[in-house]
Amino acid sequence: MSTASRIERDTATVKKLIEEVINAGRPDLCDRYLADDRIDYQDYGLPPGMANGHEGFKRVLGGFFEAFPDLHLEIEFTIADGDRLMCHISTTGTHTGPFMGMPPTGKKFKANGVDIFRFNGEGKVAAHWGVFDTFGMMAQLGLVPVQT
Repeated sequence: MSTASRIERDTATVKKLIEEVINAGRPDLCDRYLADDRIDYQDYGLPPGMANGHEGFKRVLGGFFEAFPDLHLEIEFTIADGDRLMCHISTTGTHTGPFMGMPPTGKKFKANGVDIFRFNGEGKVAAHWGVFDTFGMMAQLGLVPVQT
């Protein structure tokens, strides 16, 4: 497979993962795009390994769906390097359920993040690294004090 073809395939996979699984609220479809043994290197405050694989993905996403039923991700741009694809992602949602032990505020947020996906030979996500502006989100929700 040519480099251009691989980049197109990987970009399409992440777009489908976001649209068909996350934005559509269908974590049950994650096996279409994630490898069974997918490793998640993002720190969610969970014990090591709890976010890995299909069940780990569903566990993490379920917590976000409970807190933000209208959770929506949008890819702003991507950069590819070998078997990795980096995405700058904008995330929005309304805090209507408990999140990280904090009661719902009813407030909306918009925060940015960067996700890096590594793909296996089958074109599925085999690893994930991510950085998200959690503080910015929490400040918009009124869950952390902000000086003005």
